[in-house]
Amino acid sequence: MNRDRVDRRVKEVGVCQAGGEFGVAAVLFTYRCTIACRHCCFGCGGRRPDVVMDAERCARYLADLHELGRVIHIAGGECMLYWDELIEAIALAQARGAQPHFIETNCSFAINEAIVRERLGRLRSLGVDGLYISADPYHQAHVPAERVVFVRDVAFELFESQNVWGTRATLEEIREFEQIARDEDRLAEHVRRSPPRFVGTAYRELSRFVDHQPIDDLPPGQGWRFRHEGPDCAIEFDRAKIWELHVDPYDNIQTNCGVILGKADQIKVRRLIDAGPANANVITRLLVDGGPVRLAAWAAERHGFAAPRLVPDKCALCYVTRRFLRSFYPEILGPDEVYE
Repeated sequence: MNRDRVDRRVKEVGVCQAGGEFGVAAVLFTYRCTIACRHCCFGCGGRRPDVVMDAERCARYLADLHELGRVIHIAGGECMLYWDELIEAIALAQARGAQPHFIETNCSFAINEAIVRERLGRLRSLGVDGLYISADPYHQAHVPAERVVFVRDVAFELFESQNVWGTRATLEEIREFEQIARDEDRLAEHVRRSPPRFVGTAYRELSRFVDHQPIDDLPPGQGWRFRHEGPDCAIEFDRAKIWELHVDPYDNIQTNCGVILGKADQIKVRRLIDAGPANANVITRLLVDGGPVRLAAWAAERHGFAAPRLVPDKCALCYVTRRFLRSFYPEILGPDEVYE
């Protein structure tokens, strides 16, 4: 079974290395978050609708995702924002042998030692192998560095370091993230040095900090996991290499932050992936055929889209084009949180 093979590898080398080898997939438990990062591809934040995946669906979708032979996690938003619901879902999944390998958190919950030990200990008792800890100049605009280091130290103790995904920066270095977040010039330098994917909030908040290029001269660029060979995005919809793969609280099976491949309450994820994500719909076929430039040209011809002359990169052109096309293809391009 795919799950058994992945589980064995996780035990041998840890969550981090196994995730790199097999790829990952996630339940997006909610789009609500305790913070609102400027680089967020999904547009998460505290003002998002109070929508969270119920325990039964979460357990079912975790089991479905395990069939892919990937390392599976629960993310958000901030999934710990709904702690009671999260624990109920994981307990139900564990009873079915489908608990996630790890959980993502921004560490905002870590207000004292008792709550950190209680929560991480509870996750460990339910068969969760590890933790993904988010830390960078975007997250540290909201979350004190001390909380990150404290959660990481307890996670190393309870899960062991090979199962804790995230920065190994020192407390002083993470405090420096806070300083970068407060200084617009230093933040702009950071964005130019390490550009995020310019979709969702990242496009709206950060694209102005980088040089824009003519859309006909866009380089192939770095994809979510692999470098592109040309203008197309075929690698992003390859059944074996696809990286961004999530089931969200609206039952969307989505990739590339806002491209819906199908509905998890209507088709099992493995069946959809086995059939080929490239063939999911007209948008995926266009992106596989010629990438964002092809999609933009088609949107102009079919729906009157006025493509921008200059964009930061391929992902930005894709996002701008998809945002325009949403009203025509709401069943493919969503949810609202990503495109608002």
